[in-house]
Amino acid sequence: MHNIKFLKRMQTGKKFSRRLRINHQFPAIIYGKKKKEIPIIININDIVNINFKKILKKKFSVINLIDEKKKIYKVNIIEIQYHPFKNNKIYHIDFLFI
Repeated sequence: MHNIKFLKRMQTGKKFSRRLRINHQFPAIIYGKKKKEIPIIININDIVNINFKKILKKKFSVINLIDEKKKIYKVNIIEIQYHPFKNNKIYHIDFLFI
C-alpha cells in the first residue's frame, strides 16, 4: 500500500494549474458516490518512487492519501493524465473514495 501526502486546493483553473506544475506539483481530485469532491495538490517528489503503470494494471489497488491534518483517505486511482510531449510527466490524477 502506498502513502501520498497532499494539500487541499482552494483555487482552480488553467493559470493556477500551470503555476503548480512550474513548482513541481500537480492538481488532482478525489471524488466518490454521495461524497463531495476534494480538489488537491500533490508534490512530484512524494510520488517519484511509485510505479503507477503497475498499479493501474491491477483492478483494485488501495492508496492512502494523507492531508495536512494527518487524516487518511483510502482511494483507488481512476485515471492518470500525462503530458503529451514531456516524457510521461503526470498532468492530473483522478482518485475514487473507497
